[in-house]
Amino acid sequence: MPTSGVGGRGENDLGLGEWQHLHPLSPLVRGGVGGIAVIGYAGSQFVDDIFRSIGGGGDADDDPSAGGLRDGLGFLFDHSLATSGVVLLALLVVGLLGWLSWRFSKFRVTGGQIELRKGWLFREHRQVPLERVQAIEISRPLIAQITGLSQVIVQSAGGGDSHLKLAFLSARRADEVRRELIALAGRRDEAAPLRDLGHVDAPGAPAAANAPTRGADGTFGGRPGAGALLGDDEGREVLRVPNSRLFVATILHGGTIFLGAVALIGASLALAAYGSSIEVLTGAAIALPAIGPLAFGIAVNRVGELLKHGNFRLADTGTAARIQHGLTDKRTTTVPLHRIQAVGMVQPLWWRPLGWWRVSVNVAGIGHDPTGDDGDKDTTVLPVGTLDQALDVLALLDPAISADDLRRAALGDGRDGGWTLVSERARSLDRLSWRRSGFAVSPHSLMVRSGRLWRRVSVMPHARVQSLTMSQGPLERRLDLATVTLVSTPGPVSVSIQHLETATATELLHDETARARDARHVR
Repeated sequence: MPTSGVGGRGENDLGLGEWQHLHPLSPLVRGGVGGIAVIGYAGSQFVDDIFRSIGGGGDADDDPSAGGLRDGLGFLFDHSLATSGVVLLALLVVGLLGWLSWRFSKFRVTGGQIELRKGWLFREHRQVPLERVQAIEISRPLIAQITGLSQVIVQSAGGGDSHLKLAFLSARRADEVRRELIALAGRRDEAAPLRDLGHVDAPGAPAAANAPTRGADGTFGGRPGAGALLGDDEGREVLRVPNSRLFVATILHGGTIFLGAVALIGASLALAAYGSSIEVLTGAAIALPAIGPLAFGIAVNRVGELLKHGNFRLADTGTAARIQHGLTDKRTTTVPLHRIQAVGMVQPLWWRPLGWWRVSVNVAGIGHDPTGDDGDKDTTVLPVGTLDQALDVLALLDPAISADDLRRAALGDGRDGGWTLVSERARSLDRLSWRRSGFAVSPHSLMVRSGRLWRRVSVMPHARVQSLTMSQGPLERRLDLATVTLVSTPGPVSVSIQHLETATATELLHDETARARDARHVR
């Protein structure tokens, strides 16, 4: 029987080779939200009956509303045995359905794959080969936290639809299963690619001269060689994002700023027109139905962002970045470094005065949800941080990328540092940032920068380029310009250089194709 890399344990030490059930409370947790909704509705009706009967007053024969309590509770008082029987029958049916769901839900790891069977009426049998496993995540929704349970999400190369979820196991058991699956999946293809790409020094070799180190304040300023086995440890903490900073960054958003500006302008105009605060408040109350849905939508979006990235922590496990985040739905995701396809930094206009940036990645096997509801949870490696913190995170993700080049890309413009800018004819298409937008090539990767108000920096190693495209719109054809895009796996990072000279774009297309081919051969 094969052994894992964690303490030499085999897959049968945890019984993973045999079919085993999920936690008995799993059906209760999965149906918890629906159950709470039903109980809440029934409770509201019950309380409404009570208050309606109390508020009615008088005799029930004279005032029909006085019969509210009788209508709501009379059957319970007069037919308690029948009511108890109905309630008991409903509980038995719910319990039987929950038991059947638990009884027919089981999983095992054998034959180089993880299998999950579920369903007693409509049965489903899913299999995920271990070599296709991209990452293994622990998720603890609020109800699961209350009951001490966790779900294990096995992310495979097919994207979100092919992920396998073990919902739910005890928190300790889920951690054990996650570690064992990581070991059995082996990360067999991980050590060699990391060493080839410069992530890990060869055994016995001295550390690189420019290898970053951890600062005295405990924040990450780099990392030592990534070959050390950390075993059951959670990894070495790189940084934490204070919730206070995340709150401010969440508020500094285009939607909230627009809403605040509209409210301020409207209040100022109303005060100038009416001159009375009472009339202004009356006008605001009248306008509330019009702007209320917009305000509600923005508030829900911003609260969701805060709940999603709250308590953010990034750790270095040696060969992967371990991300923990979430206020109500706590998640722990391990992103193998060698599966990162592209990295990017973004600085919105509202964050410019504070010098904050966000860092995202494209990861093989982890798709991106354009709505941000799910995909960004696994592709955001720094929700908000200073430029130095962003550079430290990028040094963790890919030490071969030069920190000086990244800083120049983030803050600089012009051709200094070997940058090739877009054509001057692009001035009519992009008046603000045509002097800044461009690309630079290093032996390891291609770096792209764009935007003057909304700064963006994207980096893709040559070996990660899937394909390249050159395109021209009607205006670009007229100005003899073209756009070159480096195609990566799905994700939030886009590596595209717009409005290049057609000759420059053609040369870049041919040269980058050759560099990508050579880089893959070297690996």
